Amino acid sequence: MGSQWKSAAKPALLALLFLLAAAEAGRTQQVDFAKIAPGPKSAAWWLRVEFHPFGKEIRGIPIAKIRPTWCKATEFRNDLFPPEATPDLTRGDGLAFSIDGSFDGARIRQTALIGVYESCTGARGSFLLVLAYPPGEPSAVRFVHEMPDEQFGMLRALPDSTIVVFHCLECDLVTKFKWDR
Repeated sequence: MGSQWKSAAKPALLALLFLLAAAEAGRTQQVDFAKIAPGPKSAAWWLRVEFHPFGKEIRGIPIAKIRPTWCKATEFRNDLFPPEATPDLTRGDGLAFSIDGSFDGARIRQTALIGVYESCTGARGSFLLVLAYPPGEPSAVRFVHEMPDEQFGMLRALPDSTIVVFHCLECDLVTKFKWDR
């Protein structure tokens, strides 16, 4: 009985070690995703942050189906940011990294989200992505817009279904997207 246990334990231990290593690798990617430069302290953290996208898909959609020129992209999530950013990300004024609505007037549930991409040539920027969820079908890319000169953003939906991207949390640097048939 002892030798049977030993022979069964080795593969289980190897599998456990593999899972632990994979989890650590994923955590390292998340820790390295948003690096905030130490200074100048007079500049807000979102002006000093450098993003390193790591994802190969967004909400189950492969990056190449979103934009064939992208090799990596990561949707912004609060847990990917350093602790010093948390007060600004959770301040309760309606800004978020993803919002739900019907942005093109269709009666299909849609989600607008923001994140960062890295092209296969190494260029980085942020993006706005609107996904549609038709009943009984896989999610579909409804709209994607690259913002190569803007690294950060948070979203708000206006009552008329306009999506507002706030690139700055303490100024009026915004980009508005309103569906135009």
